[in-house]
Amino acid sequence: MPTEESGDVATGEARRCRNCGYHHAPCPGLDNCEMCETPLPIAVGGWMQLHTVFTERRERISSDEEERRRAGFELETSYRFHDHGKRKGRLDARAADASGDPIADLSYGDSATVRVANLGYRRGKEKETGFWLDTVNGRWLPSREAKSAPPGTELTDEETGLADGESEDKVRRVRVIPYVEDRRNILVLTLAAPVPTETAVSLQYALERGIEAVFQLEDSELDSEPLPPDNGPERMRMLFVESAEGGAGVLRRLQADHDSLARVAREALQIAHFDPDTGDDLGGPRPENRCEKGCYDCLLSFGNQLQHHLIDRHAVRDLLLRLAGGEVRRDENAEELIEKADSSLEGELIAWLRERGHRLPTEQQLLVTEALAQPDYVYRLPGNNKVAVFVDGPAHDDFHVARRDEDAGERLLDRGWRVIRFRHDGDWHKIVRANRSVFGPGDE
Repeated sequence: MPTEESGDVATGEARRCRNCGYHHAPCPGLDNCEMCETPLPIAVGGWMQLHTVFTERRERISSDEEERRRAGFELETSYRFHDHGKRKGRLDARAADASGDPIADLSYGDSATVRVANLGYRRGKEKETGFWLDTVNGRWLPSREAKSAPPGTELTDEETGLADGESEDKVRRVRVIPYVEDRRNILVLTLAAPVPTETAVSLQYALERGIEAVFQLEDSELDSEPLPPDNGPERMRMLFVESAEGGAGVLRRLQADHDSLARVAREALQIAHFDPDTGDDLGGPRPENRCEKGCYDCLLSFGNQLQHHLIDRHAVRDLLLRLAGGEVRRDENAEELIEKADSSLEGELIAWLRERGHRLPTEQQLLVTEALAQPDYVYRLPGNNKVAVFVDGPAHDDFHVARRDEDAGERLLDRGWRVIRFRHDGDWHKIVRANRSVFGPGDE
């Protein structure tokens, strides 16, 4: 926003991939998207982050949907993953059906940046992106489209701006693209092949409803957004965002657990009035009022009213059946964990867990400074649950080393950590079975 003395506006440049929606800050030599490797468009300037805004009371409001559609804003969502020190900010996995054919790729990131920009009015001129801002007092000015409207055209307050129109020669003005951003847990789902827009939109809302049902989330705790290409006949990407403060941890489970996405898909089939085993159309909860493409008992909601014409529960049935019968195969780079292991026994544990389909660690050799301890591996689970895993070889049989290990474990426990030890002569199967919430069920 404008500074009080100079009236200068802090703006910047940004590049959003037209193929996947990934956000890029200007960087010399960066020509291709870091997410999908497609060529990036030229940088767009005038981006202004909104930290604090002031609102004024409106004397007239309307709930008419046609007016909202006509005078609404064009919002654009972008995202970016961030590494956290040595810990990767993006974790990948692949969903495959029962025959092993890929269905979709899953990319999860905790504390990723989600940016929502207001590009202008929906009915505005295509070349005029953003809004005119008075750089002296920080008030929005009327759009040029409003001034050039034919005589007799009745314009709403949204179309004429939020401020009374001072003459343009009396104010210093600049055209800006306002945006807000936050750090959230996100999941990007990329289908193995493009599908019609109707199928992609229906799948997006079916999975959102299924996630909310399986993990008992409120509507306000999970959001979803379509990703580019925005106006093509086909799509293949969608974004899921945990809106709850600190995140609910459910999106991480979709990427980390081999069966969580299948459970969500089965629940989505039931919500969409299909038998999750056979795919038979159940028609809806009321036989006298059969659901055709969608209803408020399945995929329709007040929040997706502008997409109602695209939602078709039948279009997504086959995809959901494949997901329900498949599994997620993680790509947590077990080879890298083995390569960076401090001992051969640590590498053997990773290979052992991978072969049996168990969840792999989130981090390795993390120094927990407040506990003066360095676990061999760390699991970060939903609900801010932290698990320290130690792999003890024959050297740890020594009395003094064992006493040191015990003291480190006690310090971690005092600070809310859970501690698990794998000894060289221990029963690893028994340890994993006793800690299924950490390692997952595996290929049982």
